[in-house]
Amino acid sequence: MVAIVSRSDVAARLWATPLSLVFIDGGHTAEAAFTDHDRWAPHILPGGYLLIHDIFEDPAQGGQAPRQIYNQARSSGQFDPQKMIKTLGVLQRKKNK
Repeated sequence: MVAIVSRSDVAARLWATPLSLVFIDGGHTAEAAFTDHDRWAPHILPGGYLLIHDIFEDPAQGGQAPRQIYNQARSSGQFDPQKMIKTLGVLQRKKNK
């Protein structure tokens, strides 16, 4: 294992290894959430998972940026939603046919 100390967007731009799981639990600003999604989701292998933390129905319970990127990933046609685990959204990248 190798630790990487870097901003998420910088590490993602340099990342070359396909991933079976990406867990987004970062900043809750729209800019931070969308940057994490846009930079890391393309690295997920077919059949791999995208997990997004802190998805709340009620805006009073938490920031809405994680919910927005979850909805974006769902509507992209690239992911199938799996069962939510409390506030954790689980999406699986569709397998190649």
